[in-house]
Order: sequence, then C-alpha cells, then structure tokens
Amino acid sequence: MALHTLVELLEMTPPGMPVMAFNYSCLEDLRGIVEAAESERTPVVIQATSTTIQHSGIHYVAALGRAAGMAAKVPVCLQLDHGHDVGMVAQAIELGFTSVMIDGSELPFDENVRLTQEVARLAHEAGVSVEAELGRIVRNDNGQSRPCVGDECLTDPDEAKLFVELTGVDALAPAVGTVHGHYRGYPIIRFDLLSAIAENAGVPLVLHGASGVPYDMLKKSVTMGIRKVNITTELYAAHADALKRALAGVWSANARDMRKASQAAVDAVRAVAVSKIRMFCY
Repeated sequence: MALHTLVELLEMTPPGMPVMAFNYSCLEDLRGIVEAAESERTPVVIQATSTTIQHSGIHYVAALGRAAGMAAKVPVCLQLDHGHDVGMVAQAIELGFTSVMIDGSELPFDENVRLTQEVARLAHEAGVSVEAELGRIVRNDNGQSRPCVGDECLTDPDEAKLFVELTGVDALAPAVGTVHGHYRGYPIIRFDLLSAIAENAGVPLVLHGASGVPYDMLKKSVTMGIRKVNITTELYAAHADALKRALAGVWSANARDMRKASQAAVDAVRAVAVSKIRMFCY
C-alpha cells in the first residue's frame, strides 16, 4: 500500500477521533505499531525523531519506516518528528517521508517563522505535509521533563494565528502544558489556552507529550481541536521492560535466541498502541 501524507490521514479520520502517531526507533517498535493499527483497522502515523536518525542513520530509519508502511494493511503516514534544520528535512523528503515536522520552537518567533516557511515551501513542492511547533517545552538535565506553564513557554493564541498565516503549515503543535518524557508531577493541559489556539489557528492541532496524560484529559483535548496525538514514552518504556525480562529468560535458559526477546518487545509495544487507539476509537 502506498504511503499517505498527514493531510490525507486527517481527511480519512472521522470527526471526534484523532490520528494516532507513534514513534519508532527500531524494527520491534515498527512491528508493534503497525500490527496494532492493523488489528484495530485504523490509519496510523509512524514517526522517527531527529535523534533516532542521528543514532541509526537516516537511510536505515527511512528504509525501515517505508518498508513497514508500504507492507501495512492500513493507511500509514511516515513522518519526520522534530526536525531542526532544512538539510535533514530535505533528506527525509528525498528518502520517502510523506510528512515532516519542523521544530523551531526554541528560536525567536521571527526566526521560527523563517525556518518554517522554508521547510513548508520545500515540502509542499514535493507533496509532503508539514507540521510545526510554536511554544516551548522544557526538559530537565536528568532527562525528565517538567511542565512549562509560564507565559514565556506556552503558545500565544494571537501568535499562533499569525504563525499559521505566514508559514502555511498543515498542522500546528502548540505548547499547552504537556511535556516530552516522564512527568514528575500531575500532567497539566491549559484547556482555556487550547480552545483559544484552536479558534485562532484554523489548522489541525497536534498534542505532543501525550504519554502519561489521563484518559479524561486526552478525550477533552480532542473535543477542543486536537486532531493528532503523539505517543512515545509509554511505548519505549514498555519495550525496554519487556526486553529486559525476556533477555533474562533467554540467558537463564542458555538458549541465546534473540528472536524471543525481540518478539517480547513487539508484543509489549503492540499492547500499548492498541490501548491508546482504543481510548479514542471505542
């Protein structure tokens, strides 16, 4: 099956349901994600971050994603997640990514606009969707994220409107209180802010940092303009825990069959992805 753009997946998704997006860093993640989407008969976005690409190499990451997406029995979008420069975006497009997310959120507003404009022009000429981020999420030195609720970090609704008008992006990821990574405290979503951004922006909104956010908060966010929900941390945690247990079993049995450990990781990722899909689809 041919890969689809994010815009196409959004058009396929019924009102009141978000497109689910899951990040992958290896084959086991991809298998679990795609198998979950197939079992639930729902379109899905498979995403690779710039850090995954830097670790494994963009050719490997792109080839894995394309192979998984094209073999899937459901519509799949292959997206670059948190690209930070035009060079990586251009290479991702060349290698078959059908959607790109440019993250200039740490730049001043005008610089973020200029970067996003360049990416949007490049991507749209190639028929590729564009997601961008406005607002900033802070990460602690120990790798844990903390909510950023100050006005200097969250997305300004008026700036969101101007940003979309100037850049022509297809989707916007606003900073409304969620974080990337593990929460140290109770998750926060500024629903008042989300509502204002949705009204002003006029494009589908994306919720980053949805891992660990309670069910009722996620459901409410979808009623207020969120059309794409990103899940990463819970997948990776399940993968790591399952792999650790499976490796202990493989070594204690003196079998050294890594395929058993690999399958345990696939099963764990699939279970998390299925649970997240069902959260919105049933």
